Amino acid sequence: MVRYVQPRLAPDETVLFTQRGYFPIGATVFSAYGALLVLTTSRLLFAPVRIWKIRNPAEAWVRGKSMNLPDVTAAEPASGARLTISSRYGDTVSFCAVLPTGPGFVWQVRDAVPCRDETVRQVRQAIRVTGTGSGAADVGDGGAWR
Repeated sequence: MVRYVQPRLAPDETVLFTQRGYFPIGATVFSAYGALLVLTTSRLLFAPVRIWKIRNPAEAWVRGKSMNLPDVTAAEPASGARLTISSRYGDTVSFCAVLPTGPGFVWQVRDAVPCRDETVRQVRQAIRVTGTGSGAADVGDGGAWR
C-alpha cells in the first residue's frame, strides 16, 4: 500500500541510513507529506511516499528538501520526534521520525523519539566524516563510517 519513490544514486554513492517520517505542518505534529530520509555517502535525500502507487503533486517539493552532504551544517533534536536539519545556505528542514515498522501514525511520535535520536546521530556523524558542520573538528583524522 505505501511505497517510497527511491532517489537515483550516483554509481559511487552508497546508502548509509534510512528513516521513515514526514514533514510536519508548521509547529504542529500533523503531517504535511510522508517521506523517507535517505542518508548516503554524499547526500541527504528525501524520497516521497506513494499510497496505492498514486503519484502526488508534492513529490517535487519533497525531493527539493534534499541536500548535498557537504552543505549540511547541523542536525538538532526538537520536540517529540521532530528534528531540524540546517544547511550552510540558511535553509532549515523539519522532519518527524516515525517508527520503523507499522503504519507510522502521527500520534505515535512520542514512541519514535529513539528513532529521532538515532537519525540525529547518523546525520551528525556523516557531517563530521565529510568535514562539514559544527562537529567537524571533533573527528581529527576524518573518522571511519560504521
